This record gives sequence, structure tokens and C-alpha cells, in this order.
Amino acid sequence: MTDVFEEIEEEVRRDRYAEWARKYGPWALGVVAALALGFAGFRLYEGYQRGQSQDRSAEFAAALKLVEEGKQDEAAAVFETLSKDGPQAFRLLSTMQRAGILAEKGDLAAAREAFDAAAEAARDPIVRDTARLRAAYLVAETQDFAAVRARLEPIIAEGGAVSFLARELLGAEAWEAGERDLARETFQALSDAFNAPESVRQRAQIALAVIGPAETAPDAAAPTAADAAPTPAAETAPAAAGEKQ
Repeated sequence: MTDVFEEIEEEVRRDRYAEWARKYGPWALGVVAALALGFAGFRLYEGYQRGQSQDRSAEFAAALKLVEEGKQDEAAAVFETLSKDGPQAFRLLSTMQRAGILAEKGDLAAAREAFDAAAEAARDPIVRDTARLRAAYLVAETQDFAAVRARLEPIIAEGGAVSFLARELLGAEAWEAGERDLARETFQALSDAFNAPESVRQRAQIALAVIGPAETAPDAAAPTAADAAPTPAAETAPAAAGEKQ
């Protein structure tokens, strides 16, 4: 009965952490995305200074304002238009903004396709990996662990600023899928990574504490209680020997 309760408790902890990773992971990713979008915005400003379309800049700014005002549908329509027309940087940023709106509205399939399209078109590695990771978060909501892992491993292998967040999501999804050893290994690597963001390392340490240490198999060479206890035959042997004498 105790084992049943322990399994239930572990499952609850695992589900809570996975839910936390999905809820706050995109927020943490937003910090990286802000840097990427800031860089892209600077590139847009440079392009504008060189004579690119002022109208596109004004439309993009207006769409962002619609998002702030909670007019998601109107903003999505503007971003969709901008994603198909205008300078490449505007198209890319508009695609990602529209994908974020679709995800908030619950259209995860369309949002994933939009992030995939942005990743395919992106030239800057940070923008590309940000879009790829956002798509992976959506896959985690709708597909199995194998599909999530297939998306995350290339990001992790390439390294970069986004790779640590990809490792964190991999650890959370591995744990939820019952891949406890992989989860522990992934979080341990994050905890030991001196160049990982401090917040990511702290969350990895918390996850390790919840997962617990690896189970160790009993030493086959060590005598068990049954082996150490004298057998009835051994106890009666001296008596039998005495009787023969």
C-alpha cells in the first residue's frame, strides 16, 4: 500500500513540475525573445534609416498597440498581412507575433506552423532558435515525448543562448513521460553548467531535489539476512556429531 501512495505522490509532483515548465517556460523564453526581437528591431531601424517603407513600420507599431489593448483578432489580421508583404525582417517578426496570438487563443496547430515558418525563414540564430523552442512548447501540449525530444535535441546540440531552456523543457517532459533517469541526467547537467543562467540552474536544483537520487541495486556480493542466519541443519550438525561419538 505504501508503494501505491509513493507512486501517486511522485506522479503528482511530476505533473506539477511539467505544468510549471509549460506555464513559466515561455515566460523565461520571452526574456531571450526580447533580446532577439530587440536586435531585429535595431535591424529594422537601420533598414528604415536606409529608406525602407515607413508605412510598414507604422502598421507594425499599430498592431503592437492593438495587442496591448487586448484586440487580439485585429492585431492578428494586421500581423498576417505584414507577414506576407514588406521587408523580410517585418515579415519574420509579424509571423512570430501572430503565432503568439494564435497560441493564446488556443489554436496550437496553427501557432506551431507559424513558429516553424518563422524558424525556417530566420537568419539570426537567436531568432531562429527562439521560434523553434516556442514551437516545441506547443508540441509538448499536443504530442508525445518522442516528438518533443526530436525538436529539442537539435537546439541543445547546437548550443547557444536558447539551448539551456531547451534542456529544461526536455528534463520536464522526460520526467512527465516517466523517463526518470533522463530527467535526472538532464537537470544535473543544467545544475552543473556554470554558463547557464542562474535562474535555470536554481530550477534544475529544485527539480533534482524533487526527483530524488537514483535507485541503487543491492550488492550481490553482500550477504543477506537469510544468508547470515544459521540453517536448522547447521544448528543440529554439532549435536548429530556428538551422538555419533
